[in-house]
Parts: sequence; C-alpha cells; structure tokens
Amino acid sequence: MQILYFKFRAFLVTWLMRLLPRNPPVVFKGVNSALTLCEQVGILGYTKVLLVSDNFLATSGILDGIKATLEKQNVEYAIFDGVLPDPAFDQVQAGEAMLRRENCQAVIAVGGGSVLDAAKMMAMLNTNPGPLANFDGLQKCKKPGLPLFAIPTTAGTGSEITLAAVITDPVSHKKMPIVDSKMIPGYIALDAEIMKGMPPGITAATGMDALTHAVESYLSKASNDSTEAHANAAVRLIFKYLVRAFKDGNDMEARDGMAMASFYAGAAFGKTSVGYVHGIAHQLGRVCGTPHGNANAMVLPEVLAAYGDCVHQRLADLATLVELGKAGDRTSALAGQFIQAIVDMRKELALPLQPKDLKAGDIPGIVDEAITEAGDLYPVPRYMSAAELTTIVNGLRAA
Repeated sequence: MQILYFKFRAFLVTWLMRLLPRNPPVVFKGVNSALTLCEQVGILGYTKVLLVSDNFLATSGILDGIKATLEKQNVEYAIFDGVLPDPAFDQVQAGEAMLRRENCQAVIAVGGGSVLDAAKMMAMLNTNPGPLANFDGLQKCKKPGLPLFAIPTTAGTGSEITLAAVITDPVSHKKMPIVDSKMIPGYIALDAEIMKGMPPGITAATGMDALTHAVESYLSKASNDSTEAHANAAVRLIFKYLVRAFKDGNDMEARDGMAMASFYAGAAFGKTSVGYVHGIAHQLGRVCGTPHGNANAMVLPEVLAAYGDCVHQRLADLATLVELGKAGDRTSALAGQFIQAIVDMRKELALPLQPKDLKAGDIPGIVDEAITEAGDLYPVPRYMSAAELTTIVNGLRAA
C-alpha cells in the first residue's frame, strides 16, 4: 500500500514540475563572463544590489573584479557574506534584512550551492514575507522575487539553473526543499576563471554531486528526451574533465567543461528530480554534517548496484556513452563497468568513504527519512525496502 502511495505521489509531483512555467535565463559563458554579467546589471538600470557570498570568498579577492565592474557601471552594492554550508533559516533572514535595510533592487549571488540557494530565498522572501517554514514544498511563493543574478564558483550543484533551494531548519537540522519556478535566476554566468581557485577536494566533491544529478535524472521515471540529452551531456563532460580539473585547477578547458556539466545536470534533474542517493545524502548531512557532494559520492555506486537489473539497460547506455566496455558486451556487464568506473573515479579523487561519527543507532532514522523523502518527491526506478537501504548505510561504517 505504501509503494502505491509513493508511486502516486511521485507521479503527481513530477508532472506538476513539468507543468510549471519557466522563464529561460540569460546565460553568459566563458572567461570573464562574470564581469559581463555585472555590466548587464547597470545596463538593465539597477543602481544598488546585494552581493551574497560566504566569508571565504568575500576575503579571497574573487569578488574584486565583480565589485570593480559594478563601480564602473555606477551600481552601488552591499555585501552579505554570512552564508555557511547547508544554509539555515537565520542566515536567509539576516541576508533579507540587509537587502531590505539597504534598499537593494536586485541580488547577485557569488558562490557554491549554499550561497545560490540562500540568495534565491533572500530574493523570494523580500517579496513574499513570512516564516520560511511556509515555503516548504511546491510552488508556495505567490509573487516573483527580486531580480537574481547567479555566478556559481563551484561546478556541482547546478543551483544556478534549478527551481529549488534547500534550507536547513536550525532546530531539527532537517533540510527543507523549497521548489518554485520563480526561483530560477534570470541571469547566469558560467565563468571558468572564477572557478580556477577551487581547492581539489571541493572540485572532487562538487563534481561527484553533478554526476549524481545527471545519473539519477537519467534513471528517473520522469525522464524524457530533453532531460536525457542534458544528462548525457553532463555525464560525458564529467568523465572527460573531472579528474583533470581535480589534478590541475588551472586547466581552464577542464574547468569550463565542468561548469557546463554542472549546468546541464541541473537542467536535467530540475525537471525529473533525483533518487535514493540524494535521499541518503541529505540525512548524512543532517546527522553527521557530511558535505553534500561527499555524501553523494559515498553511496552513488552502492545505490546504483542495489537497484538491480531494472537499471541495467540505462547504465549500459551510459557506459557506452563514455566508451566503457566493448561491442557485444552483455547489458549487465556494461552496467557493472559503469558502476565500477564511478568507484574507480571516487578513489582517484581521494574522496572520503565514511561519514564522521556515524553510529549504529543513527541508521534506522536515516533509513526512515530517506524512504520518506524518496517516496514523497522522487520517481525512482524502483522503490527499495528498508532492509536494502539499511545495508547501504550500514556499509558506510565499515568502508
């Protein structure tokens, strides 16, 4: 009975997501495209903006060119640099309070997924005042937010092109997914130059996050020709460029390739949603404080293997796409080779395989929450049992 409810719920959510109106953003790509985006702020007539970032980026010099360009355009700015990983309600509220106090007309988000998600909600909260808990769910914002310009500094979350933000309840530590088509930024810069200083560990983790988005979207029951094309492009680019970007952060071709991969993966899963990898990863973040990209990497191949033969053809397609195996290989063998390639990539990227302080007593709660999250939101290839998910999560303690 529960699986029937999950199937109905996933069908309803994904079809609603497909029907949501989406205004395509203006996208600038290439070296110094972030500065081109900032020039457009002045051309569009905005005279004061809120720059949203985190403390590291704000003190690293990455914002210098952006600030200088805004100044040339006679655009004033206030800076909110209080966004932390897995942003919580209080950070969004503090940023929106500055936005209102400074009478800013638009928001420029410069950072990784946490910064982009927080900035989305600051822009929305400004025109839709009320408790953040009221936005939990699908299409809860009545009015469009302030104009939002997004400059991702990591290649992973795809938040610059998605209609979702994940904000953490500081009391329960539960991650609250807010899904609304009005949150897609209006202007995006995919600037490899601004990603050049990303540390290897973050390059690896965010790249695996993008891979998870692409693969889970491709396996989704809600996938279609359009999302599959984007997911395929992302997988192809990640297999070609992620290890290169990890080994040499100044490899601009690899950085540019990963920026596009993240964007394509975001475009794919923004219409199909994700799956059990994210369901588990969100709980590892809540319980153990595991960074999201790392958490996805810890369980991606294990979840793919656990799905079994219902995903073999799809994984075989991806294996062929990235030139694994050889002509005539059995579908199951190709699927296994794709999963093994992810395991090998995970090792080459030196990603951690165990969450810190995961206790046996935490596992039932993690499994229950993952089952609920996937059942409520994700059109997964097959609904797994608690026993199957327990095996996956318990394996993290012995990895």
